[in-house]
Amino acid sequence: MKKILYFVTFLLTLNTAIANDVIVENPIVRLMPLNAKMTAGYFELSNKSDNEETLIGAKSNSFKNIEIHESKKDGDVMQMLKRNSVSIKSKSNIKFMPMGLHLMLMNPIKQIEENQEISITLIFESGKNLDINFLVKKMDEMKMPKMDMENDSQCSDMDMGEMKMGNMMTNMSRPDFVFPVGVKGGKNMMAKRIMFSYKFGTMDMDCCKDSTSSVNNDFIKSLGFSMAPTDMTMDMHMFHAMYAYNKNISLMAMLPYIEKEMDMVKLSGMNTGRTHRTSSRGIGDLSITGLYKLSGKSNLKLSLSIPTGEFEEKDENMMGMMKILPYPMQLGSGTYDVTLGYSFQEIFSDWSYGFQLNATKRFDYNSEDWRYGDRREVSAWAAKPLFKTFSFSIGLDIEHQDNINGKSSKRNNMTPTWNEYFHSHLRVSSNIGLNYKIPNSKSRIGLQCGVPIYEDVDGSQMVPDFKCNLGFSSMM
Repeated sequence: MKKILYFVTFLLTLNTAIANDVIVENPIVRLMPLNAKMTAGYFELSNKSDNEETLIGAKSNSFKNIEIHESKKDGDVMQMLKRNSVSIKSKSNIKFMPMGLHLMLMNPIKQIEENQEISITLIFESGKNLDINFLVKKMDEMKMPKMDMENDSQCSDMDMGEMKMGNMMTNMSRPDFVFPVGVKGGKNMMAKRIMFSYKFGTMDMDCCKDSTSSVNNDFIKSLGFSMAPTDMTMDMHMFHAMYAYNKNISLMAMLPYIEKEMDMVKLSGMNTGRTHRTSSRGIGDLSITGLYKLSGKSNLKLSLSIPTGEFEEKDENMMGMMKILPYPMQLGSGTYDVTLGYSFQEIFSDWSYGFQLNATKRFDYNSEDWRYGDRREVSAWAAKPLFKTFSFSIGLDIEHQDNINGKSSKRNNMTPTWNEYFHSHLRVSSNIGLNYKIPNSKSRIGLQCGVPIYEDVDGSQMVPDFKCNLGFSSMM
């Protein structure tokens, strides 16, 4: 029995001696943004023994998985590769540090905090384990080259454009990573990815305003019109497909199906006081868009609108005759239009903000000798994650629309909706929204609704009193 005890004591003493030959210094875990799925561990490993030691892994009760990774530069691209082992020669040391070897700590059991101590066990091929207490620290931000994560399946959903080191793990798992659903256009994806999305937009409009003041039917009648719009609704079903050609260029196509209804009231003459409803529905104009990634925070957008929608929609009038509907009731423009846009988004540890600029230029006239006016838009928002899967946003939209150019040969003078000079406006709207990231997937649901808070319009025209967008997207 004594021999067995002596033998066990010898083994324990031997293991302690070996462990003392491998020394870990300055163990640090990087503090990462709220809800980040990954972070990194850094330390210096010294081998004081006469034999080579090989680190083959690590484990911790604070993370579901830990892997050894190494960052290597290939031209101007930094690749992150998984390592199965790291050897430390006798009487030498090796550093695990940013832009080099490091421990990739994945899927924390709970949110880690600054100055927290985390126990991590280093596993060696020789059979010994070292239990090390790592200190969580917020490290100074430093510029990081572009990263190529295609060889690292654990990191494949990260946005690895040019970004600051402190924001390295801000990835697509954050609910506020994408823009609010009411913001036009989107963000670049990782190379060779495909995304499909559906968006439903609805808007309700009332009559009427002139400049910044509301006007009634008597005012419209005094302008010489015999009919006035009272209410209009527009529902739009938008189908998107997006493909990332490479890490900098993404292509997107959008085809809408549009449904419009407008109620009119007779102001004078036969049937005075009678109301009448007209409607139009069908495919709108096809939009083809290219996104170019300027940086991890910004991109450029160039979009071409192709006239696939009908711009000579007809419906019955009060007398039961088929007549061309006024400009707001048409489904398409009949013209090729170009939109140039710029988007910017800054993501912090517990909130984000962004803005988008769009300018649309109409070219030539359609076969009815008219075209919609040019348009300029600014959207800005701030978002905050409420939970791991939900974020809340507030926003502001500013839009300026020019009057219609030219004149339809089918127009009439009975209603202000046919007047080409009653379409220019400056409008400011406020928005609130929610984004939901479906757990364990690359799918999202977004909702954003808003109301106008300032309007200045030319002539008597309808103005929106409510708009809402609901969207779903999934990346393959």
